Amino acid sequence: MNHHINSELGQLDISTLVILMVIAAIVAVAVKRIKIPYTVALVVVGLALGFFHALQPVALTEHIVLFIFLPALLFEAAWNLDLRHLKTSVSAIAILATLGVALSILIIGACVHYFLELPWIVSLIFGALVAPTDPVSVVAIMKKLHLDHKLSALVEGESLFNDGTSVVFFKLLLAMLMSFGFSIPAESLWGYLSSGFVQFIIVVLGAAALGGLIGLSFSVITKYFNDHLLELTFTTITAYGSFLLAESITVPGSIPHMHLSGVVATVVAGLVMGNYGRQTGMSASTKIVISSFWEYAAFFMNSLIFLLIGLEIEISSFVDNWFPITIAIGSVLVARIISVYLLSGLGNLSKIMHLEINWQHILVLSGMRGALSMALVLSIPREILSSELREVMILMVFGVVLFTLLVQGLSISSFIKILKLGKIFSPELYRYQFINAQMRSARSAISKLVQLQHNGEVMDSVADQIQKDLNQEIEELRSEIDTLKISNEMIVLEDTIETKTQLLQHRKALINQFTLQGSLNSDSASMIKAEYDAELEKLQNENS
Repeated sequence: MNHHINSELGQLDISTLVILMVIAAIVAVAVKRIKIPYTVALVVVGLALGFFHALQPVALTEHIVLFIFLPALLFEAAWNLDLRHLKTSVSAIAILATLGVALSILIIGACVHYFLELPWIVSLIFGALVAPTDPVSVVAIMKKLHLDHKLSALVEGESLFNDGTSVVFFKLLLAMLMSFGFSIPAESLWGYLSSGFVQFIIVVLGAAALGGLIGLSFSVITKYFNDHLLELTFTTITAYGSFLLAESITVPGSIPHMHLSGVVATVVAGLVMGNYGRQTGMSASTKIVISSFWEYAAFFMNSLIFLLIGLEIEISSFVDNWFPITIAIGSVLVARIISVYLLSGLGNLSKIMHLEINWQHILVLSGMRGALSMALVLSIPREILSSELREVMILMVFGVVLFTLLVQGLSISSFIKILKLGKIFSPELYRYQFINAQMRSARSAISKLVQLQHNGEVMDSVADQIQKDLNQEIEELRSEIDTLKISNEMIVLEDTIETKTQLLQHRKALINQFTLQGSLNSDSASMIKAEYDAELEKLQNENS
């Protein structure tokens, strides 16, 4: 067996970190010109750096990967997930993120066991490693194609929640391997499986409850402060604290070394803070600061992990191990196809959920693997597997990630166009959105200026001149918008839908006010708001 992973691994010191970020910045600039996904470019650059030995490989320990990288990536994704968009896809997400993950693990494990003759427990662990999907690239593509918000939420939500269940399955299987080796006594198997199922439920639900409690607690605390740095600190404590606390709580059972899921806890905490704490306890400027911080944190973590993985693996090893890598890729594709189409078909027949066939196609294509799979395989303790087997598994995982990013990531845009599930905005529409945002901000500035003038915080002559300048800016922008409206019917439709949406939301607010005043009973108010919600959903569908 050839040597697969570079043996001389250095530490992630400050100079190496700066060099890696310089490289990541250069790659980020380059991809804007060559139009390929950022993560794909990072992988390629990392491999090239490793091939030419431009940088010393860095040892990625379990502590670094699971306790530094993961919480930030998971919290950022959960923070930006709108729960309102998930309400029509809850059943599909729940089925695909639980039964779908379990079925994928079994199919991948069976293929790997049969073709590579690996022990069953190792094969199933590999299945759990590559079960979680990474929607980062595909979600960005969907936004550019103006895809149906329900489909976007389905893809993102399914990926986020299957991350949690996949990690729990991985931890369960890894604990079994560490406790019993490559084979469990047949007479004890059923007992371990039943106890393991109970532990699985406790691990997931307990972590969800813990994450929800932490997210809710810090959401309430933020209401009493108006300090963006302090509130940003609260979100950081929530992200890492929920992960660390969950991983420190042991779950008793026949499978030892089991703890509450840090992944599930962090995801739920992020969902609570992103959907409740952000809306009820944060000012507009604080929301911008915190969202920008976590966007950069995710960019920073993704950049490092993709570059470091590329550095650690020698590219020549792909040729030497083409067969196991090919089997791994094939098994992952087969498992994704079967799990999506089979469970979607059964769900549609039983009317538990309804997924159009074209949506199922996109779900299959969006099953790209990324940083989480690589983080999990690197977290496998070196003492429980032989160095050769562990290195081959790392190569198999990296091969799957590389294939899905390159092939699926670069082709899904074309498939979305072929299936007519999205439409690309014209340059005129982008220009309209840009100008409209400027005009609305100018109007808001005038309102703020009037308030300052009324409070005596600005001289009348200064306020009058600034307001005159703002009004002139608004007139110039309105004139350009009128020209764009004449040249692009889509802009007229966008403006109509946006205006109707604002008016419906205003009418909903009035209904709430009438109810508080006692001039309308709650039952009637609920009926009226339900009608408005139906109209709002119809407008959103028209705009998708």
